[in-house]
Amino acid sequence: MKRLYQLDKFAFVDTEGLIYTSMGTQTNIDEYAFDYKTISEPEISIFNLDTPEKKVVIAVPVNLPFEGKTLSVCFMEIDMKVMLAGASMDSGSDGATFCNIYTMDGIALSNTVLGGLSSDKNLLDAMKNAEYEQGYSFDSFVRDFQSGKQGEVSFTYDGIHETLSYVPVSGTDWLLTYLIRESVIGDEISYISDGIVSRNIIQAVITVLAMLGMFAFIIAQTRHSSMLLLERETAEAEAEVRGKQEELEQLEDQSRLLSEALTEAEQANKAKTAFLSSMSHEIRTPMNAIIGLDNIALNDPDTPAKTREYLEKIGTFADHLLELINDILDMSRIESGRMIMKNEEFSFSELLQAVNTMFSGQAAEKGLDYQCRLIGEVDDYYIGDNMKLRQVLINILGNAVKFTPTGGHVELQVERTAQFSGKSTLCFRIADTGIGMSREYLPHVFDTFSQEDSSSTNRYGSSGLGMAITKRIVEMMNGEIRAESEKGKGTVFTVTVTLDSSDRKEAGPEGEIHPGDMAVLVIDDDPIACEHARLVLEKAGIASEIAPSGQEAIEMVRLRHARREPYNLILVDWKMPEMDGVETARRIRSIVGNESAIIILTAYRWDDVLDEAVQAGVDSFIPKPLFAAAVLEEFRSTLKRKSNSTAQNEHRADLTGRRILLAEDIEINAEIMKMLLESRDMEVDIAENGRIAVEKFQSSPKDWYCAILMDMRMPEMDGLEATRRIRAMDREDAGNIPIIAMTANAFDEDVQRSLQAGLNAHLSKPVQPEVLFDTLESLVRA
Repeated sequence: MKRLYQLDKFAFVDTEGLIYTSMGTQTNIDEYAFDYKTISEPEISIFNLDTPEKKVVIAVPVNLPFEGKTLSVCFMEIDMKVMLAGASMDSGSDGATFCNIYTMDGIALSNTVLGGLSSDKNLLDAMKNAEYEQGYSFDSFVRDFQSGKQGEVSFTYDGIHETLSYVPVSGTDWLLTYLIRESVIGDEISYISDGIVSRNIIQAVITVLAMLGMFAFIIAQTRHSSMLLLERETAEAEAEVRGKQEELEQLEDQSRLLSEALTEAEQANKAKTAFLSSMSHEIRTPMNAIIGLDNIALNDPDTPAKTREYLEKIGTFADHLLELINDILDMSRIESGRMIMKNEEFSFSELLQAVNTMFSGQAAEKGLDYQCRLIGEVDDYYIGDNMKLRQVLINILGNAVKFTPTGGHVELQVERTAQFSGKSTLCFRIADTGIGMSREYLPHVFDTFSQEDSSSTNRYGSSGLGMAITKRIVEMMNGEIRAESEKGKGTVFTVTVTLDSSDRKEAGPEGEIHPGDMAVLVIDDDPIACEHARLVLEKAGIASEIAPSGQEAIEMVRLRHARREPYNLILVDWKMPEMDGVETARRIRSIVGNESAIIILTAYRWDDVLDEAVQAGVDSFIPKPLFAAAVLEEFRSTLKRKSNSTAQNEHRADLTGRRILLAEDIEINAEIMKMLLESRDMEVDIAENGRIAVEKFQSSPKDWYCAILMDMRMPEMDGLEATRRIRAMDREDAGNIPIIAMTANAFDEDVQRSLQAGLNAHLSKPVQPEVLFDTLESLVRA
């Protein structure tokens, strides 16, 4: 918003006064001048009115449903300096006229009063010290000004004679003023008049009698010229005032149009997000059945070897389809510029193997010759975004196979074209002998929704988005993509990307730490220290996330823990305001238990807090400044200690014979989940919706169920409402029975809603069996 429209904020307010922004929610609605409860038409007001950092607030009433609530106001903030610059609130070049905007209380929006003549910050206070011309008074001026009435006043301030005109600005409590410094204009006029009079006196002395009549004529002309000059100045001043008012009216119109455009854009964005969420749910539901049945069949000892091979391939492609679904959900982030490129160490050989496995099979089924060739030396490991690079190759190779007829050839060629300063440039060349593209269409191949002709669309089923997304991803990887093609002869795509080189040459022994597999959270209130930590870890191929405070870190940890995707390592600064590192570690440990390593970063001696920190759950200390090698070494030592401690102390629940209540409205998913749980000798009761789940739990004896698996979207009563009703029951086990969300709703907001409703964990469909059983073993009471 700041870059596109010069807005400091664009937000909504619900009927309870909660403010929604792109950065989260705010509760400071009382600091704004508009009343979100009674607003009925657009209003313009000032935020931070008593400070130099004033902002213009434009509020518009709306009525939009949002997550069970109603948004009643949409508003935006514009920096006052930006608005005044747009309205040209400048003084005249001769220092004789000044334009300004004041509130009815006399506060100058430009922080300058009476053209800078007064040191007071309030116009009404300054005008108390003025001497008023006959017919004007301070009382009448204040009465007109505070009632928003148009008028003018003439006065003398510090010996300077001035006239101030003021008109109200429609829809606000502002007045547009125009100040004419008449003493400056008078001095200019007097200078001109005195020069003319002096010259005429000299002429009169020379020709006293002969030119007496002419002298009288010149005097009359001089007076007439002075009158005309004054009238012209007055007319110009009035015209300028009218011009300023027209400009202000135009600004109001532009602000209104901008507000409407932003509202439409926001509504469109919300519609897109709702569509993606709905699409994600609809696709993930059948995907849950596919992956679930595949897992059950693979674990059946009677499955023949040939069938097992097919099932393994189904699993591979199902996992890839799931990755594509996640990438589709990232489209909104790509369009808004919020797509995050990871920088992790990955196996390049495994990436190529996965891609080749996928497309060699597709090519063979279609009767194509598929080849993958490496030219020169290519390393086994690089540091970059493995998933995004894989998506680029899959998009291009997928089109190559799709648009190449039977008997054709598809080739992937990989070459390292440069190596410098710890970086490697890789060139991927994908060539096919397919239908090709015309010379006229080639420049548009990377446009969104671009299709060369409708017959190709109908025949090959292309959406027209793949290549546009591919180009954006390549550019975000500091790379380049080019296309060469000829109709009927095939196409060649050349992709060049630069990745960080890795010192790792081969896979390490079992149990060795792989930086690319780590998820690290850095907690520090110093943004410079956070950026340094991110760069140091990134250089070692470790992906990290940043939290600027203990409270924000706790929320991030809570979401990851609910997803059963915990951070491997949490680095927390010791000295932080509001909540220090020890207290932050204590609260995080109460959430994650023993699943994450917590290490304190500090530039101080930690002897004084060692015992307290260990009791809070801190595993170790690392001194600042941070070095990646020290982090990995300390993490390795911590894992060894935690492994020994876990082996001695951890008691996980035995699931054999335990009874589960499964709330699932889709019959096939319920059957698959029941078969999966029964494979571990568990008993399962199925509820077709949330209402039945509540009734079954309420009618069951105490501790009859050891856990509840709850789908979120169900008819009659959804999972969130069902969980709230169970938690509200007056029975002992209602408050402590583990309730686990199993849902296709995969956004962070969905996880937050689950936790707020009282669920213990949030597993996204398709649910991996090992993740499900691990979650049950950790949450069910032993």
